[in-house]
Amino acid sequence: MTFSQSKLAIIGFGSQAKAWALNLRDSKINVTIVLRKGSPSIDSAKNHGFQVCFSDEDLKQFSIFLMLFPDDQHLHFLQKFQTYLPPKAHLIYGHGFSLSKHQLRSQFPQFIHSLIAPKAIASEVRFQYEIQGKIGAVLDIGDPSPSIEVELRELAKLAGITSLYLASYEEETKADLFSEQSLLCSILPYVSLKSYKLLRKKGISKEVAFMECFLELKSISAAFVQLGPQAFFKLISPNALIGAEKGRDLLLGPEFDTQLEKIWQDIENQKFYKEVEVDSNIIRERVLSEWSQEELTQVYLDLKNELIN
Repeated sequence: MTFSQSKLAIIGFGSQAKAWALNLRDSKINVTIVLRKGSPSIDSAKNHGFQVCFSDEDLKQFSIFLMLFPDDQHLHFLQKFQTYLPPKAHLIYGHGFSLSKHQLRSQFPQFIHSLIAPKAIASEVRFQYEIQGKIGAVLDIGDPSPSIEVELRELAKLAGITSLYLASYEEETKADLFSEQSLLCSILPYVSLKSYKLLRKKGISKEVAFMECFLELKSISAAFVQLGPQAFFKLISPNALIGAEKGRDLLLGPEFDTQLEKIWQDIENQKFYKEVEVDSNIIRERVLSEWSQEELTQVYLDLKNELIN
């Protein structure tokens, strides 16, 4: 499959869109960035050397669109600009949430809706491409024709994705939402913070508490993923092994399992879909304000140049 500037567009220029755009360009693919008029990302996209067009008549020249802008804006975009998109335009999403919440395939059957969802943050998508590393992604093919699957697989490869796993966008959405709430964006940052604060309360220096409860997250999580569970538990010290079992018994009891189940049920019955219908900017500002007042944040700023590559 040969991609050209006349047919491939990335909508948005946030972190994920930027990573895809840079990877595709480095794979010798011409990419055009589609933005709204007045977008604050216009200068950034141009400064990175990309051609920029705007979401109106300009859309008619493309047939493949990477929908790499916030999920909560997808429905509005399609409602507003659907008449500018050519029939059978191929819309490729980086997450399944909007497909699931708004059932976009049913609402806009005139388009092909596919999913290539990398299981990595934007910086990792870019980094792994640069080092010729590995990135896995979920693939949901919006049209059963063999040519569409070939197109998707080729595009994923050019963007640096090395392994694709077929699953429905519903499956990807539920798993993605669950993992964020159960572990990745809740347990890891907030238990790290609570542990740091307890050590400080008990008289441990901020440097030691920081290294033990924040910095080691990187090496421990990397070892767990790279070595696998068995090799990880074979490797760690006796104190760490016994402490892990004690911590599991004390912290991860039946109540924890009950709360995990509740997280899943709220996703399954789409209660969470309603919960996200708020102004996320207000929540983000509150969270950032809270973290700005935490000593851990300041210690991170003080020590990152000494301790973090």
